[in-house]
Amino acid sequence: MPAATVPKSQGPTHVLHLLGSPTSKFYFDLSVMYGRTCAECGDLDKKNFVHQYAVVYLNGKWGFPAKLDEAAVAEAEAGALNLGAAMEKIEAMKPAVDVVVPHMFCLEGMTRYRSLCDMLGVEVLGCSPETCAIGQDKFLTKAVCQVAGVPCPKGELLRKDVHGADLAATARRLLERQSAPFIVKPSREDNSIGLSLVKTGSLEEVTAALSKGFQYDEQILVEEYIAGREVRVAVLEVEEGDGVRLAVLPKLEYVLEDIREQKHKLGTDTSGRLLSGDDNPAEAFEKAKQEGERICPAQLPPEVHERLDDLAKRAHNALGCKYYSLYDVRINEDGFPFMLESCLFCSFSPYSVIVSLAAKASESDLQPHPRIFESLLRRAARETHARRAAMALGEEVAESGGVKRRRLA
Repeated sequence: MPAATVPKSQGPTHVLHLLGSPTSKFYFDLSVMYGRTCAECGDLDKKNFVHQYAVVYLNGKWGFPAKLDEAAVAEAEAGALNLGAAMEKIEAMKPAVDVVVPHMFCLEGMTRYRSLCDMLGVEVLGCSPETCAIGQDKFLTKAVCQVAGVPCPKGELLRKDVHGADLAATARRLLERQSAPFIVKPSREDNSIGLSLVKTGSLEEVTAALSKGFQYDEQILVEEYIAGREVRVAVLEVEEGDGVRLAVLPKLEYVLEDIREQKHKLGTDTSGRLLSGDDNPAEAFEKAKQEGERICPAQLPPEVHERLDDLAKRAHNALGCKYYSLYDVRINEDGFPFMLESCLFCSFSPYSVIVSLAAKASESDLQPHPRIFESLLRRAARETHARRAAMALGEEVAESGGVKRRRLA
């Protein structure tokens, strides 16, 4: 019997939330905050979906807390497992895991840890690790998308091993090619970490911007500053017949003086620690909303909406995205958009951008939360079931060119 005709499994869908970070305390806290606000949403269907948790700690070990409050997460760390034992535990879970929801936002979490789930044969609700490896690199993202006709700001890549030895000399040479204002930012960081807007073009200002950027990445991107409006555009794959169609959700505009800084995205205390805890897990989201005005749905001329829709769909296809994708876009004074970066992650928390944008959509099948989330969980679970069915049927791998084949039913 072909894999596509294997009957659907009975019983609830078993969801494993993957949280944490082996990279930094900031990304660890960010991950747990998003994952917790997702899993603790009171509207989740607890009858048809069973939610479990795996947390990767800063030492790289894995814990499996029953809940995501501070005490439970700390307690699970005491008995945390190494990678091999954690993989064995996940593989041995009964009933088996149907889908992994990733809440890891560091570079390793977006790539290596998603690959582990792939190797276990469990579908990840989101883009593949290969796509995320490109999407987490702003320079590569633009290189790929520009080939597909996506407009992007002009820019260049600087490497720490080449350009970081003498920052003042690099700044002088840069000023021969660039005119202020322009942007300097780490190529593989998020949340505006290490971002600078060079306004005056003085040697001191440019040198400081380069130094700041190289603190967070071995590669930094220098690009033209697009003055104008900034919006976030989301693409959602909606099942239709035997395939999917790309739907662009209502857009979100950020009302800014010049650029979005970290304070506009996440609230932190004076030491830079995320505002989140048992008293109010969502405090960082609430604080960020107080720092800047947001308009949703964005009020734009029809032709600008069309350009944004085209940009987002082109980028989604060019990057090979799956389930959804998000893009930060600048619109210049003439109404033409330029993609700043891709944002290929969503925790489907009530505070997640896709959830917020879907709430403004007119289609009834996109709201209320968690309708989109649970429909995507079902789709992802079917992908896992199809993989397992194909393996059970003993499907043979390709004799040649196997790297080009996706082993999916």
